[in-house]
Amino acid sequence: MSVPPIQWTPFSSPEEQLSYLKEHKLTPKTFTVPKELYYAGVFQPQAVPCTVEGYVDDYTIVIKVGEEYHCVHPDYLLEMQAGRGGSKRQPSRRQAAPAAPKVPKAPAVDFVAIDFETATGSFNSACSLGIALVQGLEVVETWYHLIQPPENRYEEANVRVHGITPSQTADQPTLEALWPEISRFFDKKTVIAHNAPFDVGVLRTSLPDSDSIPNFQYADTLKMVKPIVPGRHGLDACCTYFGIELAHHHNALDDAVACAKIAIECVKRTGAEDFSSYVKKQKLSLRDFHKRPVRTFQRYASKAVKISDVTATVEQFDMTHPLYQKKVVFTGDLSIDRFEAMQLAVNKGAIVKSNVSGKTNVLVIGRQGQTPGALISTKERKAHELLAAGKDIQIMEESEFLALVR
Repeated sequence: MSVPPIQWTPFSSPEEQLSYLKEHKLTPKTFTVPKELYYAGVFQPQAVPCTVEGYVDDYTIVIKVGEEYHCVHPDYLLEMQAGRGGSKRQPSRRQAAPAAPKVPKAPAVDFVAIDFETATGSFNSACSLGIALVQGLEVVETWYHLIQPPENRYEEANVRVHGITPSQTADQPTLEALWPEISRFFDKKTVIAHNAPFDVGVLRTSLPDSDSIPNFQYADTLKMVKPIVPGRHGLDACCTYFGIELAHHHNALDDAVACAKIAIECVKRTGAEDFSSYVKKQKLSLRDFHKRPVRTFQRYASKAVKISDVTATVEQFDMTHPLYQKKVVFTGDLSIDRFEAMQLAVNKGAIVKSNVSGKTNVLVIGRQGQTPGALISTKERKAHELLAAGKDIQIMEESEFLALVR
């Protein structure tokens, strides 16, 4: 049985439940018992009975579908009941029972906001996932689940950030086991996240066969806020600027909802009618999950990844780590995504730079697909020249770097 990871209020009595349902038009005012309700949405594609168990506020109710609880906007649930009668007539003995009335498809969502929390500095260590669905510039539904990371291993710095511990995820499913349930959130949807390459990278590296993931387009709210929000663009700073409540930063659900509301504010403040219009008006870049940047040579890779887009996803660093406060430069073809490599470095407190200089501390060399005797890169050549001149630069292979950061 799952329970929403946010505080909610169960109905204290059947009378309160009935009154609440009538107030939100989920039961006709003449009824003396709650009307039978059905849920058909992203969580459950086939219509099934559901009950309203309580509420968070006037904009969020808690429904029970089978043994699971979900948070839903009352108007969103009301749309799912369209076309249903208020009561059912009992068939006469001579009359065949009528076919069950059809339940319309769940209303289409504008976009899906996601947020992953990780157990270590590695991308493939998801320990929780929060999802918020937006329709008509309203958060209409949410989903949350703890996830067991590989070997249920955690790093202390990550635990200090989000508060999730190994004991909490010891009996939880892996992301691979959860995928059949959550894949519908991504299939042909527009997905957004704050620092989207990180969350998309977690998804891509956590599943053994990422090519089997349904294709979807994704956008980064970090880029959406830059023309609007001055100064820092972290999730908490954007929430403060827009006046969005962020009760538990680094709770994956709270962060996903906050990300959704930030996107909604960006749409509204540019005068767009809806998210689709905003994308066209602002020429927002939507990237396909299955279309990765071509990075055959370093000169192309440097254009594909902007260092300014890579920000730490942890709030505290291990100051004893060998890369802490070291200036790190990457060169060559890596076996992993260039953004992922940079993210792994900054999460250890490193300062990523684009070019080798006398202030560079570490040069990481990728030789993926490189034939023996191939020419070294300009960055590697310069690092050797600086070494010969007495500068203290450590040159390490990608494998050595990954051993340090994973």
